[in-house]
Amino acid sequence: MATAKQYSRKEIHIDTSQLDTLTKELKGFEKEVAVATYHALNRTIDRVITQTTKLIRQHYAIKDKVKDIKGTFRGGIKRPTKTDLTASLTSRGYTLSFAHFPFTPKKRLKKQKPVKVQIIKTKSPITSKRGFVAHTGAKSADKIQYNVFKRLGKERKPIAPIRTLSIPQMISSEKISEEIQDFATKEFNKRLEHEITREILNIGKNVKRRAIL
Repeated sequence: MATAKQYSRKEIHIDTSQLDTLTKELKGFEKEVAVATYHALNRTIDRVITQTTKLIRQHYAIKDKVKDIKGTFRGGIKRPTKTDLTASLTSRGYTLSFAHFPFTPKKRLKKQKPVKVQIIKTKSPITSKRGFVAHTGAKSADKIQYNVFKRLGKERKPIAPIRTLSIPQMISSEKISEEIQDFATKEFNKRLEHEITREILNIGKNVKRRAIL
């Protein structure tokens, strides 16, 4: 657990090895392959972000909304252009406090009980030996009212929220990371084949139209 907000980042890579094979097989259609790749990469980026959010919510008991999880990619998306087909996808975020996960007791009690927090859905709740529930001081009802804190010394104060994983660290977990990488590669290959087929068909339509004119 960390006292300070630790900042993490995770990059997701797409295996484009099939692109080299298709480029060789479609020699003479380099322009069409480039356009198809541009569209395929853009669609894959969107699908990977959606799938990543889905996997995180499947594996972790995180209470954050979908838009908040997707928000970790904000500023970390480099989309391809028709003249530059490089693309990247990076999730950035701070470690989350226990308030982002279900914990008990939910409020401060006169007689404190051990704090338990559910982080991974398939595992038992974690018991915090140092944590205690306290009011955050938030006055607005839409703000976090209670959180789990720890003392930074022997005195009652100062205190700080106990923090656990960040969204990028969740993505980096072996199970989720492998699933995302596998999904990204399959999605890109599927999209690329679809886009190339469409480009080739468009050539045939244009040739036929010119012949009629």
